[in-house]
Amino acid sequence: ECLSRLLASCGTIKTVELQEKPDLAESPKEPTSKFFHPKPVPEETKAKEEEGVPDEEGWVKVTRRGRRPVLPRTEAASLRVLEKEKRKRARKELLNFYAWQHRETKMEHLAQLRKKFEEDKQRIELMRAQRKFRPY
Repeated sequence: ECLSRLLASCGTIKTVELQEKPDLAESPKEPTSKFFHPKPVPEETKAKEEEGVPDEEGWVKVTRRGRRPVLPRTEAASLRVLEKEKRKRARKELLNFYAWQHRETKMEHLAQLRKKFEEDKQRIELMRAQRKFRPY
C-alpha cells in the first residue's frame, strides 16, 4: 500500500520483489575508475624512501612538507602541546566580560599599586633613619 503510493508516479506496477539484503555477488570486485583507488607510482614511493636519507656526498634532499609539521612523540613535546592548550583555554576565558567588571579590576589593581607604593615609602624612610653619618 505504501509502496504503491510511492511508486504511483512511475506508472503502473505489475510486480514488486522485496529483498532483505542486496546481492553482494553482483557488485564489481574491481573499482570501475582508477581515480578512487590510485596505485602508488614507483617514482613517488622511491622519493618517499629516499627522503631524509643522505646521498653519497652527505647531502640530504629537503622537500616541501604539508601545512602542519609532524610532531615528535616525546614526553617533552607532549608537555609543550598541553601547556600551549592550557594557555589557549585561559585566553579564551572571559574574565572581564562586563564593563563594570573591567572597571572593578582596574580599580583593584590601582589600589594594590598605591598600597605597594606606601609600603615602599615607609621602607625607604626606615632605611634613611637607620643610615649612619660617615663623613670619611
